[in-house]
Amino acid sequence: MTTTTTSKEITYEKKVVVKNLYMSNIAEEFIAMQVDLEIPLVISILKELDVYKGQTDDENEMTLVNHRA
Repeated sequence: MTTTTTSKEITYEKKVVVKNLYMSNIAEEFIAMQVDLEIPLVISILKELDVYKGQTDDENEMTLVNHRA
């Protein structure tokens, strides 16, 4: 049986580490590896701390264009 961790279960100190790494332009995937969390949980923490930018529509379109090229 697998248990899912929620952002409420993460210490404030760990959330600050996630935020600081993100603000240093570290990708969510690498942050997740560093702090031993799942990527969606890292994103949830960043959204909770109101710092998550995600990809804009322009960045999403560029990614699609680059994959088609």
